[in-house]
Amino acid sequence: MDYNIYLKCDNLQYTGSCAERGIRNAFVAQNEEMRERGVIVPSNGNMALAAAYHGGTLGIPVTVVLPEHCPPSQSQRCAELGADVVMLGETFEDTVNYAKKANREERQIILRSDDPLVMAGLGTLGVEIITQLPETDAVIVPVATGALLAATLVACKKLKCTCLIYGAECSKVPKMMKALQAGQPVPVPVVPNLAQGLNASIVGDNAFATIKGRLDRMLVVDEAYIARAVISLLERERLVADGAGVCALAAVMQGLVPELRGKRAVCIISGGNIDSGKLSRTIQRGLGVSGRMMRFAVALPDHCRGLEVLAKTIAEERAVLKSLVTEQMWVHTDVGITWANVVVETANEEHATIFKDRLRDLYPTIRFAMVDIDDKHKAGLR
Repeated sequence: MDYNIYLKCDNLQYTGSCAERGIRNAFVAQNEEMRERGVIVPSNGNMALAAAYHGGTLGIPVTVVLPEHCPPSQSQRCAELGADVVMLGETFEDTVNYAKKANREERQIILRSDDPLVMAGLGTLGVEIITQLPETDAVIVPVATGALLAATLVACKKLKCTCLIYGAECSKVPKMMKALQAGQPVPVPVVPNLAQGLNASIVGDNAFATIKGRLDRMLVVDEAYIARAVISLLERERLVADGAGVCALAAVMQGLVPELRGKRAVCIISGGNIDSGKLSRTIQRGLGVSGRMMRFAVALPDHCRGLEVLAKTIAEERAVLKSLVTEQMWVHTDVGITWANVVVETANEEHATIFKDRLRDLYPTIRFAMVDIDDKHKAGLR
């Protein structure tokens, strides 16, 4: 794609995300007080895992508060690492409210990503980027509450003032973009999306105060490209990353940063904590939007050669049949036909287009499932 892309792979941290940097720094800085009072961490998953692990290594009692929709594998892992686990509420804000109540009643210390000590730890990521690649022209950072973006911005700009810093977030929860437009943090509705780790309804006050007036660009990424980025990392780099973690790479794939062509751009892969069920669904979605998984319904003659011709066509076009279900009971038109609902895998978008044309020539009555990807972006992916 004419970009010089480098990946900063914090998905390879022991607990699978960059959150370890911030948690460790805060735990070491306030070790004695935290050992005495204990720590409570509201989280969508990554901070909880990091706190559970480093709390165990440093002897700090840790309680993590997770939304009820959190994958069971993550809550189980936190418990295995020695943390007390509380599952509560539908949103990240519900977990924060519970943590505030625990702070008042039990004097546990609340630790959030927007805490200055956590942000200072996260900033080590920016220090490493400029140290390891002094020629860096730009860094693209996934945005949840904005703490990672703010910390990376401070570190990179301090070490190399010409380095561009971009933020990237999912278009379904554009809290940083809305905050920048309003000039202050504003709440936005949180809707389900593939970048679950970025699902905060409002950016942090400390993070926003750091970013305001200093951020070079904010990028809003389509969910479809997040799915494509997950697959690209799996197949091309043999790396497992979650939807939040690949948001920076997805922005490049969507063509949102044409000004970086030919420059050295670092995409932060911030996390890899994705349970196998969601990974499977993300792969299926990514294959669909990239033209590699095609679903269609076709009217076939209801005789012995109806399915034979269809199967032969699929084989001749080098597509791979994944599913075929016939439906005859609810046909209200010609009683001599049956509908076949078919899923096939193709090599790429071009192959899918050729296959579609062949099917349209053979079958006058055929319906293809639509994929939710903007046509205006397709040119940038070819």
